[in-house]
Amino acid sequence: MNNKCPKCGEKLSIFYMKQNCPKCGTNLVYYNLDKSLEADHENAMREQAAVDKVLNNIKTSAFGGAVQIIRFITMFSPLLWMCLPVFSTSDGTQITLISVIMGFINGSISFDAVLADKSYLFPLVTMVCIILFSLAVIISTLFSIGEKALKRNLVFSIINLAVLIICTVLSVSGGAGASYGLFITLGIYIVEIILHFPINKKLNATK
Repeated sequence: MNNKCPKCGEKLSIFYMKQNCPKCGTNLVYYNLDKSLEADHENAMREQAAVDKVLNNIKTSAFGGAVQIIRFITMFSPLLWMCLPVFSTSDGTQITLISVIMGFINGSISFDAVLADKSYLFPLVTMVCIILFSLAVIISTLFSIGEKALKRNLVFSIINLAVLIICTVLSVSGGAGASYGLFITLGIYIVEIILHFPINKKLNATK
């Protein structure tokens, strides 16, 4: 029980365990219960509206039209193209995402060997960057709808492209050879940047 009656203000002992106020008879448990339930309901509705807004933004950004669907596919496609030859080492070994994963699993590739061979190290760093920065672009794009969405999407996508170019230059300077999987990924990044413009124009037109 409270130490004071919520209706008449009568002070109550901390050991007072009865349900009703001894002075005015007010039910101390259910006093203003309707208002409390209504407040809880309004809070729940606001929280649900906020969740619905986020889900609708994601749906609109990813699947709101043919162009959005194409962009959504391109954002995940680098993971597919990395299964093709992305680089080749100084001895001609083709480097793919699958070959790297399987190499570490079966023990044919060791971290010491990778660190000692720049023609393998830099391509491996490049592939890790492709995965991490592609995920950052996906998250940014799915949650970006509004006046600053285009700018935010372009910043993430351009940084993603710039990191890939820098890593590619380091890989080639370290003795690795660039393969067609890398060039397809570069092309996809450029297409992704271009698609931001018509999608942003379309979303703003529907407001």
